[in-house]
Amino acid sequence: MRDRAFRRPSGEEDSFPERRSTGIALPVSCILKISSRCNLDCTYCYIYNKGDTTHLTRPRVMSLEVARAAIREITEYASRNGITEAVVALHGGEPLLVGKPWMTRFLDDVRRMAPADVRLSVTLQSNGVLMDADWLSLFASHGVQVGVSLDGPAVWNDRHRVNHQGKGSYSRVRKAIDLLVTQGAESPPWGILVVADPRFPGTEVFRHLLDIGVRNMDFLWPDYHHEEGPPWNADLLGKYYIDLFDEWYGNADPGVRIRWFEALLHLILGGESQISALGAQPVTDVVVETDGSLEPLDMLRICGDGMTLTGLDVRRHPIERLRETELYRMGLRNQEILPNDCLRCPVYGLCGGGEMPHRWSKKNAFSNPSVHCESLLAVIEHIVGTVRKEMAFHAVTSRSNNAVAQSISG
Repeated sequence: MRDRAFRRPSGEEDSFPERRSTGIALPVSCILKISSRCNLDCTYCYIYNKGDTTHLTRPRVMSLEVARAAIREITEYASRNGITEAVVALHGGEPLLVGKPWMTRFLDDVRRMAPADVRLSVTLQSNGVLMDADWLSLFASHGVQVGVSLDGPAVWNDRHRVNHQGKGSYSRVRKAIDLLVTQGAESPPWGILVVADPRFPGTEVFRHLLDIGVRNMDFLWPDYHHEEGPPWNADLLGKYYIDLFDEWYGNADPGVRIRWFEALLHLILGGESQISALGAQPVTDVVVETDGSLEPLDMLRICGDGMTLTGLDVRRHPIERLRETELYRMGLRNQEILPNDCLRCPVYGLCGGGEMPHRWSKKNAFSNPSVHCESLLAVIEHIVGTVRKEMAFHAVTSRSNNAVAQSISG
């Protein structure tokens, strides 16, 4: 889910697998789609409401036999490639629809099957509707990092994050967040995912999340491409993110984190990319569907019905076989297929073309700038400018302080 599982924020113990220098990009996570159905019907959902129908022919719940085969292949893949840490991200649909007995057995299997030379950690992304104290106790006992989706206050969240009867989800999700907030400090990190939409100010969403006790969050770029563009003027999304960045950057509490901004700042200051949507990285996501199908980045399904189908099955094929499929190879060559306009762009090394599916068109496939190009450029240039001003200020302050110290000592 294009890094949509909420993982431990940068600056804390790293939960990302290592990459061995083999010249071949290795996946940094494996997504298990343990449920193919959802109890919500979000208007923008890339699984159910963007044209793909593959979920209709798959089991509603992944069998434990398939789940065990996936765990086995993930750990064996890690061992084959010298990876000492692996992340299993549980997604759906809605993963809690599998039920507590299934989840308990699965997490016990993860603990039992993980080899001594591979640290296997689990994350889970939920809509939060079914989450209760028993679920959180189970996740805490297994060290599962939880992400919950919420788009802000009820007046906005309930326009888009609705159930199959069209009723909003805010009140039930808020109960789950309240439970997360009251967990002890020994519980695994958790966070909130927001889908950005400039028709409601991101600054108001941010303040609302702070008001209800959220400290780790991410604001996802909405899923559109050149065949289905966003229903707003191109510059509005950029303003949304710029205003949000200024609000967050000016917040006095350094413990409040927005992952996309932190990842971009890390790149600006010379670090390596931490998410595939930034920094000119290959797209190496591996997905296992409820029927055992091995597929590339699941968000690519917004580009066409059945686009992510490969004919591979985790029970019969090693993960390496994905490299033989055309779409996965395109992800590995993600930066090679960018148009010259991207390669010549002054922020190319930071932007990297944005999310691969957001570049899709029938004419050029993924060899286009992002549908959000104008906004990405504006946001990145603004943040780079902010960093330069901050560094210049500190340099001047440091020189002034040194001069004062020298005059006093003299």
